[in-house]
Amino acid sequence: MSFKIKTFSTTDYEMSVSEEVITASLAGASVVLTGGTTAEKIYPMLAPKRDWSGVTFAFSDERCVGPGDPASNYGMARRLFLDPAGANSIHRMKGELDPPAAAAAYSDEIAGLVHRGFDLLLLGMGADAHIGALYPGSLALQESSYCAAVDRPDGMKGLTLTPPAMLSARKVLLLVTGTAKAATVKRALSSDEAPATCPVRLFASHPDVTFLLDEAATPAL
Repeated sequence: MSFKIKTFSTTDYEMSVSEEVITASLAGASVVLTGGTTAEKIYPMLAPKRDWSGVTFAFSDERCVGPGDPASNYGMARRLFLDPAGANSIHRMKGELDPPAAAAAYSDEIAGLVHRGFDLLLLGMGADAHIGALYPGSLALQESSYCAAVDRPDGMKGLTLTPPAMLSARKVLLLVTGTAKAATVKRALSSDEAPATCPVRLFASHPDVTFLLDEAATPAL
């Protein structure tokens, strides 16, 4: 098991994690962004801290909505980070299109990035151990293409990077907060579950994966 752990005070978690993201991103030119409430708090802190103009951005997952919809991961990231940062190379999942067609198009679009390997992959983790939109039991966990259309537990259609795309990343940072995820952190770190039931275990043999935890997520360790 190769997971690393860094724990930060809940009161300054966002600031500490933003510094970790900046440091990790300096070594490369391609970064995969994630959605979620933790990322939403961190993204505004990233724009002023480095020159992002030479960085290529992609996304780990998306809801099947247009970019102007409040549920869009791309829309949130663009508003809070990408526009303020002056990002000019962005590969977004086109959630407004037919899901299978959008997945196929994105798989083709990012193929070169996957073949080179993403430099940094940012992900959250759900209390059910999902990463991106790879949920327990998802058929997308067996996909060989780089993006798949999925049915999300909230009833929405979604798009997600698949294991081959995620595992191409040289460095992975998992942003995890809250007591509701403490037991799942323990499962990820100490169980031998398969990704089919605990998707975050997909990274169990990856050489550079770090959990960035707040104190509330650590009681079970």
